[in-house]
Amino acid sequence: MDVKNHNINKEKSVKRKRLRIIAFLAFFLGIILAVSQYFKFVSKTVYEESVSHLTEVFHQSDNMLGELTHKNLMYLHMWSEYLQDAPSESKIRDYIDKAQKDAGFLYFYFLSADGNYKMTTGETGYLGLQENIEDEIQKGNDIITNAAVPGKSQMLVFASPKAHGSYQGFKYDAIAIAYENADIVNVLDISAFNGKAKSYVLHPDGRVVIDHSLESWGNVYNFFGILREHTDISEKEILEISKKFKEGHTGAMLLNLDGKDYYLVYEKSDIQDWVFLGLVQADIVNASMNTLQLSTMLLVGAVVLCITAILIGFILRKNSVRLKKKDTEILYRDEMFQKLSMNVDDVFLMLDAKTYQADYVSPNVEKLLGITIEQIREDICVLGELHSEDMKDSKKDYLKEIQVHEQQEWDFEYVHQKTGERRWFHSVAMGSEVNGNKKYILVMSDRTADKKMNQALSDAVHAAENANQAKSTFLSNMSHDIRTPMNAIIGFTTLAVSNIDNKKMVRDYLGKILSSSNHLLSLINDILDMSRIESGKIHLEETEVSLSDVLHDLKTIISGQIHAKQLELYMDAMDVMNEDVYCDKTRLNQILLNLLSNAIKFTPAGGMISVRLKQYPGTQRERQLYEIRVKDNGIGMSEDFVQKLFSPFERERSSTVSRTQGTGLGMAITKNIVDMMGGNIEIQTEQGKGTEFIVRLPLRTQSKQHRVEKIAVLEGLKALVIDDDFNTCDSVTKMLAKVGMRSEWTLSGKEAVLRARHSIELGDAFHAYIIDWRLPDMNGIEVTRQIRSLGDDTPIIILTAYDWSEIEAEARAAGVNAFCAKPIFMSDIRDTLMTAIGQKQDRTDDDILPAVSSDFRGRSILLVEDNELNSEIAMAILNEYGFQVHTAEDGAEAVEKIRNSAPGDYELVLMDIQMPVMNGYEAAKQIRALDDPALAEITILAMTANAFDEDRKKALECGMDGFLSKPIVIEELIHTLQTNLK
Repeated sequence: MDVKNHNINKEKSVKRKRLRIIAFLAFFLGIILAVSQYFKFVSKTVYEESVSHLTEVFHQSDNMLGELTHKNLMYLHMWSEYLQDAPSESKIRDYIDKAQKDAGFLYFYFLSADGNYKMTTGETGYLGLQENIEDEIQKGNDIITNAAVPGKSQMLVFASPKAHGSYQGFKYDAIAIAYENADIVNVLDISAFNGKAKSYVLHPDGRVVIDHSLESWGNVYNFFGILREHTDISEKEILEISKKFKEGHTGAMLLNLDGKDYYLVYEKSDIQDWVFLGLVQADIVNASMNTLQLSTMLLVGAVVLCITAILIGFILRKNSVRLKKKDTEILYRDEMFQKLSMNVDDVFLMLDAKTYQADYVSPNVEKLLGITIEQIREDICVLGELHSEDMKDSKKDYLKEIQVHEQQEWDFEYVHQKTGERRWFHSVAMGSEVNGNKKYILVMSDRTADKKMNQALSDAVHAAENANQAKSTFLSNMSHDIRTPMNAIIGFTTLAVSNIDNKKMVRDYLGKILSSSNHLLSLINDILDMSRIESGKIHLEETEVSLSDVLHDLKTIISGQIHAKQLELYMDAMDVMNEDVYCDKTRLNQILLNLLSNAIKFTPAGGMISVRLKQYPGTQRERQLYEIRVKDNGIGMSEDFVQKLFSPFERERSSTVSRTQGTGLGMAITKNIVDMMGGNIEIQTEQGKGTEFIVRLPLRTQSKQHRVEKIAVLEGLKALVIDDDFNTCDSVTKMLAKVGMRSEWTLSGKEAVLRARHSIELGDAFHAYIIDWRLPDMNGIEVTRQIRSLGDDTPIIILTAYDWSEIEAEARAAGVNAFCAKPIFMSDIRDTLMTAIGQKQDRTDDDILPAVSSDFRGRSILLVEDNELNSEIAMAILNEYGFQVHTAEDGAEAVEKIRNSAPGDYELVLMDIQMPVMNGYEAAKQIRALDDPALAEITILAMTANAFDEDRKKALECGMDGFLSKPIVIEELIHTLQTNLK
């Protein structure tokens, strides 16, 4: 009976403890929720109060603008009545001078409907109004708009057509007064925020009428441009804001500008379609509210912490007392197995058969299972199911079936609760009786070491099977991919021989053979590169690289494939201020070519591929972050395949791509190279919609300038940029400022012609036009014709993302001076301007073989090559440049010929590496060891198919002076010979 009461009391104690814990957690969560709701209420109140205050302040400023407008229009109407009485010119001047002192405007104009003006001083000119005023004048409507006069700041003009007549022979249709932007800003200046509030007056499309912006932003011409450059809000949100402006809404929002929160308040102005907009930093508006909010948060937090600390202290104290009592009760049991359990990998437990409470737990349980003795005593379920999965039945108690002096055994898997390591145990459960009470004794023996050994053997067998399967898969892929171009090479060669007299057909066959050969070479390079990357033998070689040259060369390389598949290719560069960097140009080209090749492969005919290069500030000194996005609208990839895209030999298998060639190594190589360069690569893809690869590389910039950027003859002159893409206009305008020119831009060809006419009439003509070939209203050639029809011989440059060879004759006939290919860099725009003004000649590529500056006729070379076909190819190339070529079939023969020659008989040696009798390395060593210094110092260049970095290093260590790889690249061969021949 005592035992039963003891167990009942024990169960009640456990229940009371659980209820206390639940009550504590509920109380603590209640406090957290209450504090959270309070903070939300405070934040909402702060925002609503701030917006209300700002709306009232900026509404007063808007009223001031309305009063200013009403006053000026009233003045104009009054002066119109005076002018209609036809006073003398001297009286008019006196009247206007007095009006100017009273009203405070800057200029007074007699204005014609076409925008020309005359002042009381007799000065004339053209007032560049942003609105078409002719219709408004005919309707008799007052006009308020911005205007630009060459050489003067932007102004706000008020005009009234109620006065018309003639002044000093100038026929006018209206009178107008003008204020500078700064004067209007002073009227609208807001003192409520210590002058830190900024305001704008805009058209609904974002064009700024009055600019009171932050000095760090410079002159703002379109407010939406500020949102795009200085915030992270999406284009969709910007369009929604524009829609609200057009519909005349009044509202407010909180946005982040350059890392700081600002309140944006806007309302429809009573003047025309204008929108009045206010901008104030949130910290300035919320200064007092933030102090109150912070004080409240600190007070509430302190109260919560105090209450929590008291409760935790109480619980810890009570637990400490309970643990000491338990330790005393089980001391004798611990002593019995202390020495045994601490020296074996077995856990011992004794459980009460009725309550399953642990009467004893061996002290090594934490080491083997990651569970404390106290956790097991409190709840035996922390051990999981006390039987194997084969015996698993949630409704059956397997221990209860074990009688006294009986036992059961099973194996089970367990996860160590602290390390997370998977372990395997063998369990023995025995029935026993102690003092008349039935007990269960559990012995759990750690068999992890044995299991791991067996698992390792199993994994080794599985790995061997996978390796064989991978080898078979790879060989199957390679058999298909290598045989495909080989079949084309053999087949077209046979056809070329059969049709040797048909020059056109043979040329076509040879082109296809060359294309197949290049593809076969790329397959081999992929396999070799992947092997070397995985073995760690590849190294990056940083050299001076022009990103402009890289992208333009890349465009040339893939243009044939783009044209063959009838794809659209768009390449541009954004905010690239440092185009000269240090990097491994070969590896960078490899990354871009791999990405573009995939885009071309998996984009159907008529699709679009884009490449965008953008520069961001770097996180390391002298390094900038360059982001390259390669995007296509092709077939895309599945989510499952994206997870293993960068694994070697992986290719997606589907009906769409089953006929696409490749080893499955390209993306694995790309990923490894990007990692080696310290960058990262991301993928965004969706099946049926396309794929975008995003590569980010930190590149070291070249600190010294290689040339002076400003062009002296163009410094201070004006240029006009015409392109339908705002980003291009903005980028080119910034570049023109760097070469010293003033620039304007427009998105329309018709407007460009109109501006050209006005600039000529006003005597402030443009000195360069940069025109996009494809404009929405007319193409660049037609714009050129119309500008030339004005008698303007200013240099004109056509800007295009396409090959201009087909339109060059027509363009030059229309008057185009030069062409500039997109993407546009600083060096491109400068070189093109130099070409357009005649200070630099266009490059021509008429010759098939690369031109040289040296005369090689009569120069003698010893060619050491054991392969007859390779020797014949090299001799044919060298003979084309006038070299006298002598040959040797192995290294030993080469050494003998050098030894028996006189100094000057051979000026240079082209040495193969792998040859019979004596290889190239040994031959180079023996030549360097000759007794005659004149012979021993002859220039030796390795020319070999062993094209790895370690091969290059070994050749130099053996005494060679240079290194050329096969297949022979004629440009590289001739350049190396030119460098090494004195």
